[in-house]
Amino acid sequence: MDNNKVLDEFVANYYGALIDSVYKEPVDITPTETALIIIDAQKCITKEYFVKGYEAMGIDVEPMMTALNQLEENTNRALFNIEKILNKCREKGIRPFHVKIESYLPGAEDTGRLHASAGMFYPPNTMTTEFCDEVKPLDGEIILKKTCSGIHVGTPIDRILRNLHVKNVIVVGFYTDQCVSTSVRDLSDLGYAVDLIEDAMTAMSEERHIKALQGIQKIYANSETTQELLARLENIES
Repeated sequence: MDNNKVLDEFVANYYGALIDSVYKEPVDITPTETALIIIDAQKCITKEYFVKGYEAMGIDVEPMMTALNQLEENTNRALFNIEKILNKCREKGIRPFHVKIESYLPGAEDTGRLHASAGMFYPPNTMTTEFCDEVKPLDGEIILKKTCSGIHVGTPIDRILRNLHVKNVIVVGFYTDQCVSTSVRDLSDLGYAVDLIEDAMTAMSEERHIKALQGIQKIYANSETTQELLARLENIES
């Protein structure tokens, strides 16, 4: 008998019981107590960014195009769903928060250690920090920037949410296994009811996306699809 398989079954049952106790019902959504948080929907997640980056380093991107084309397809699918959610939230009076990776200084000297170690220097007013066209903020919408993974370490979002009397949050964005996962865990630990929209986010690969979801679905956040969320939003009075 494979003892690891026995343990896998035990753990699956263990977390299954937790799921039933933490999020018995979908997260309650009301315009006054709910916010939409869009994480890192910016040009640095696009195929164009990767192609330009490799070309700048003198690396032939042709052998990578199959992978980059799949990355683009996955990214665009998530962006398409985020756009639908954003538009519906605006219609219903649910305030969006647009969070992105961007330094304050033009030389990006203020970048956090982890991002700096990974070479992730994103100065203001560069292509990398531009929001993707599908989900650009409107005038008057909140924009927050960070140079780390988590939205709570990197921005004052917790204070702003509390000032606005927000208790419930809808979370979408990039990447599931990095900034999204970190932020969802923090949101949950800080007392927010979190609604994670599983097909309005992605990681750099489908495998990493699925594994990341396994670690946060139904424990740190309720999980539903874009279609399920939109159906619930449709019934909300704006």
